[in-house]
Amino acid sequence: MTDLTKTLADFATRTRYEDLPAPVVRESKRLLLDTIGCAIGAIGTESGVITLKYIEALGGNPRATVIGSAQRSSVTSAAYANGRLANVLDADDTFPTSTHFGNATVFSALALTEDLDRSGAELLTAIAVGFDVGARIGSWMGPPMQIENGEVIGWNELGGPAATMTWAAVGAAASAAGLTAIQANHAFGIAGANSPQPTLRKWAESPRQPMYKYADAGWCAEIGTSAAMLARLGSTGFLDVLDGENAFWRWYGSPGHDDVALLGKLGEDWQILNTTYKPWPCCRWIHHPLTAFAGIRAEYDLKPDEIERIVVRANPFALTPIFRDQQPDDMLSAEFSHAHAMAVLAHDVPAGPRWYDAATMRDPAIAAFRSRVEVAPEPTSANIGTWITGGQWRGVPGGVDVHARGQVFSATADMSLGDPWSEPTLYSDAAILDKFHAMIGLEMASAQHLPALREAADRLVAAVADLERQSSAGDLARALADVSALANRHG
Repeated sequence: MTDLTKTLADFATRTRYEDLPAPVVRESKRLLLDTIGCAIGAIGTESGVITLKYIEALGGNPRATVIGSAQRSSVTSAAYANGRLANVLDADDTFPTSTHFGNATVFSALALTEDLDRSGAELLTAIAVGFDVGARIGSWMGPPMQIENGEVIGWNELGGPAATMTWAAVGAAASAAGLTAIQANHAFGIAGANSPQPTLRKWAESPRQPMYKYADAGWCAEIGTSAAMLARLGSTGFLDVLDGENAFWRWYGSPGHDDVALLGKLGEDWQILNTTYKPWPCCRWIHHPLTAFAGIRAEYDLKPDEIERIVVRANPFALTPIFRDQQPDDMLSAEFSHAHAMAVLAHDVPAGPRWYDAATMRDPAIAAFRSRVEVAPEPTSANIGTWITGGQWRGVPGGVDVHARGQVFSATADMSLGDPWSEPTLYSDAAILDKFHAMIGLEMASAQHLPALREAADRLVAAVADLERQSSAGDLARALADVSALANRHG
């Protein structure tokens, strides 16, 4: 297949709101609200504070809203800050190529539509388009493993989520900025050539996680936004960045590529409908055992002090040292710890920023519970290749064996809560709203701040719901600024 880059650029620039099916519009709104909530929830974290201080130090013309800041900043600074914030808690959506890019999609699109005074419908279009571009790039390169005749025969030496985040960002930015097809083609070349390094293996083997994990989502959002802005001004890039044997997939360490996964049913099979939402702020690979554990707790009403031991049965990706850490000493490491996730769920800590605040991390009861959690392989996910179709996961089993009351309670979840491929795991609108409220600290707000926060939150939710009828995306940005200024005030 030839002209891959040109075809994808044409799609990004020709797609209009009227081309979006109703389910895609709905999902774009759901993704927008969920991603905004994840970003607001991270404002008070150590990484969030650093992010906002960095943006303040940069300065810049006040052209776009920065979550958690009283001052607007440049378009690229807003894309950076908001994109990074959205990924800090690891609560943002996950696409079934094991990558996150809703963060860069949403905040590249929002920064440019706010700056250029685009409509709400144009913002929704940019989100749907950008997400599709990122998803198709991820599916094109496939999962970070080598599969032959349905069997996993080895792991890729290189790979990582940064590629999909960068491509989603530039896809969204090209749409939001109203680029021509040739400008978008150049923007794709600029973004592809400047995508962050494929660091997945380094991340997987590191017992202590840096604040940006395997890639800084903010950098990826900024790269995509900058690429579109540069191309709009006339800067050039590789027009064939996705084409031929010396193309992006090879630079990024993929052993192959699937051109049908990249362009098949383009504009018909919308990938945003395949994203998974996270009920808990931790790595998606932990959610399958958590789903099983949550089901056991709901059925048997197990209390933390009744649980003597938990054996987490995890898929092959979630067996490395970072997932086995029983006593993580910082938020980023805790986000990948089966033990921490089980402990906070057992103690009913609200899913959101409180999972990682100092009081929770140092709680003696939480620490004691973590020491009773161990990790073993889940036999039914041993050949992880059988759970992949078209370069995407469709469920990866995980489970738990809970030792309590003199017996063992066992459960296995093929799919996690938040997966869109089965009715029992679908994430409802009500669940997304509840998660948003938890992320902004609504249930923890003081009596003094609660009325104002609730009113601001209601206005933001209404703005998202009515977005396609708003003449300016700036209205949503202003509602967002109001909520972020009031969020997570407990005293």
